[in-house]
Amino acid sequence: MITELLGSVVSRTIVPMISGFNWYHFIPGIGDGSVGRSLGLHHELDAWVIPAGWVSCFAVLTLAGLARMGLNKAMAREGSAKYIPDSGVTPRNLLEVFVEQYYAVVEGVLGAKEAPKFFPMVAALFLYIVTANLLGLIPGNLPVTENFSSNLAMSLSVFLMFNYAGLSRNGFAYVKHLAGPVIWLAILIFPIELFGLCLRPASLTIRLSANMVADHLVTGAVRDVAGDFVGTVGRVLAPLPFYGLGAFVCVLQGFVYSILSTVYVGLSTADMSHGHDDHDHKDSHPPEHA
Repeated sequence: MITELLGSVVSRTIVPMISGFNWYHFIPGIGDGSVGRSLGLHHELDAWVIPAGWVSCFAVLTLAGLARMGLNKAMAREGSAKYIPDSGVTPRNLLEVFVEQYYAVVEGVLGAKEAPKFFPMVAALFLYIVTANLLGLIPGNLPVTENFSSNLAMSLSVFLMFNYAGLSRNGFAYVKHLAGPVIWLAILIFPIELFGLCLRPASLTIRLSANMVADHLVTGAVRDVAGDFVGTVGRVLAPLPFYGLGAFVCVLQGFVYSILSTVYVGLSTADMSHGHDDHDHKDSHPPEHA
């Protein structure tokens, strides 16, 4: 009798949560699709992207706000006590470690001159994507990074960022380098280079969307197969080991997306005045003494 009761509870609660259930459908206008229709979305279920995106933003902003409060509290201390980190794992400690380590990565790509200008953007991309991905591991919470349109909007922002960086740093030379070093081949090289430039946001979008969808497909396949052989208990327990792999994929995809965005900025800000794309490392490396 107890076994039947537990099976009934699991089948009525946990199984729906891991079988396509979406918490956002409880929001008025989301479950019935009215919000999606009012926004002109072709598929009613696409409306969940809106609250999912805001939840991810709110989570990142909350973490940043708590970290800032901790930093302000530390800076109010007297003397050298303000530089002593908090004890234990706190939002301030987490973000300080992240900023220190990730800034070193960005600086290694962009150099000391450009890194401070573009680090806030690429770091925000990393935090947003990782947070959205990890929230997607919660049963009944779909990650906004699984939606192609949402990822495309983010990738277009990256496209504008690295093109602005290239034009502001190199001017017409940024456009001229797309024609290649040989002028009589420009009519062939320029369309190819321009197509490759425009392909970057598409590759960012497809890579992130495909990996997140594939991650959920694998978990769903394991759940269904285990359910056929073991029943309800298998549907609940079998996917659990894959959540560790899923968490790794969540962080990895955020890193890949943000570091590729950084590389695109680095390619755009490289010195093109002399017909080459090499970085001017004078800003990142001190001159050698004679």
